[in-house]
Amino acid sequence: MSMLRNSKGFTLVELMVVVIIVLVLAGIAVPVYIHYIQEGKKSEAYAVIDSIKSGALVYFQKNDSYTGGTLDNWLARDDTDNATYFTYVLSLQTDAGFVATATVNGGWGPLGATVVWTHAGASAPAGDAGQGVFTEAGW
Repeated sequence: MSMLRNSKGFTLVELMVVVIIVLVLAGIAVPVYIHYIQEGKKSEAYAVIDSIKSGALVYFQKNDSYTGGTLDNWLARDDTDNATYFTYVLSLQTDAGFVATATVNGGWGPLGATVVWTHAGASAPAGDAGQGVFTEAGW
């Protein structure tokens, strides 16, 4: 009996305490990791919409209007081929502005979450291409 008391090792209580500590740390780390992954994927939307904005400005310089522009003639083929995390839609095109919307594609993020660029205030006679703002919804 005295031989068992002198043996080296961990008790079941000590092991359970270590397991609980590891689970608590994992419970904190996993959501933070998932958030960083979502933010990284969200950067695709900002990059593609920036490309849409650049194409739209070139289109505006040639046509004095945003009306009639499409994603096909505002985006480079590389942007559309590499876009995997979002679906992109161009809408509300007028002489003075447009709206570009990126909606989450697949189950990696919140269902229906969007990144939206709203561009307005363009005036061809004044030589002003307008300005816009990014908004996010559903995150």
